[in-house]
Amino acid sequence: GEDAADGIRARMFRPVVVALIVMAAFFAAAASAEGFAVGTPDRASDLPRAAGHDDVRAAHRRSALAQRNTHARPDFAYYMTKSDALDEVRAIVDANPRTMRLDAVTAEQDGYASELLVVTVEPNGLDTPPKRGREKTRVLYNYGEHGRELITVQVAVQLLRELAKGVEHASTLSHETIGQSATAAALVDSIVKIVPMENVNGREKVEGGEWCERKNGRGVDTNRNWAVDWGVKEADFDPYEEYPGKEPFSEPEARMLRSLVEEFKPHAWVNVHSGMEAMFMPYDHKASEPRGEGAEAMRSILRDLNEFHCGGRCATGGGGKGVGYLAHGTATDWVYEKGGVPVAFTWEIYGDTQAHYMDCFRMFNPIGEDHHDAVVKNWVAAGVSALPMLARHPDLPTASAARGIGVGGSGGSGSVAVGGDDGEEEEEPAG
Repeated sequence: GEDAADGIRARMFRPVVVALIVMAAFFAAAASAEGFAVGTPDRASDLPRAAGHDDVRAAHRRSALAQRNTHARPDFAYYMTKSDALDEVRAIVDANPRTMRLDAVTAEQDGYASELLVVTVEPNGLDTPPKRGREKTRVLYNYGEHGRELITVQVAVQLLRELAKGVEHASTLSHETIGQSATAAALVDSIVKIVPMENVNGREKVEGGEWCERKNGRGVDTNRNWAVDWGVKEADFDPYEEYPGKEPFSEPEARMLRSLVEEFKPHAWVNVHSGMEAMFMPYDHKASEPRGEGAEAMRSILRDLNEFHCGGRCATGGGGKGVGYLAHGTATDWVYEKGGVPVAFTWEIYGDTQAHYMDCFRMFNPIGEDHHDAVVKNWVAAGVSALPMLARHPDLPTASAARGIGVGGSGGSGSVAVGGDDGEEEEEPAG
């Protein structure tokens, strides 16, 4: 009868339907990995596009898709969960009231809320006067801006542990070329603020199984939400990866950090990421660098940090020149241009360039406890080494104290104009 015929037809077409479903899933995954963001509307379709820049990221995606996906996951025997990391931060500060203070800031927008923990560290004692000059050097370290970059939070917590042990201990962590005495002097005359995990909501999504998530809890890349060249899209713009929000500073995370910069007025900013090995200075949104004595001091610091802590492997210089693509609306560009911070860096502390494009934990975080520990130790040391090297910059309080610290100490004494690819030279903003 008709029922029997329908059953026969159903059995005949079932393999075809299954095959079509499998093919659709395959092409959806490939399209998503290529940056088409299947299932994600191009909410930024009305944003202005930049023209004429090479599609470097798409080429990387194609190459990464050819690798084997190992589906790596964190081993929480040595990686900390979000709650473990933030609990550890609170415990460290509570145990060291003479040198550390914790502030918890919250912000909300359209029903979406986030919290920012900020640790203030004065290794010689909170609110103590500087030993040299009229003021201490103010340094702001930001970690965990992208949820999938767990290793950066590991570094932040370990840096707090090391600083809690006091000036004498922490001064031994810097590179031997710098010297313990110069490092101790810098620690005594520094106020260091550390944001151990900017993107707490995005991190929660990662631990919930979204291992490739970099954006915040409502799908905005907070490192594209700042008001320098905000909203410009490159030809290979990927809304799934870097949706910049509805407007500059639409996100609580970015607004809280902006307020921190405006209130603290740091002399130096370091935004710590993973995904590659690099140490960048402005600019991200154009393929050129600042010029002048201060800019050359930044280049000098990065050159030596690269040698000391990256084995010469790190790309250094302007992010827009060195990374192979332009990024618009970044924190570092705003901090430097609008925030008036004399020294502004973005550090990329780890990346597995052989990982499959969707093997995100492996791509952004070291696998194996020994590898993890080595990366953490090295970049904690880099955070300490940077403090005495800041004296090379002419606009910092300790500028006259130690221009010659490190191999490239002469870098702060000259002026080198560095232009973009078209020969354009950039004026250095007033510090």
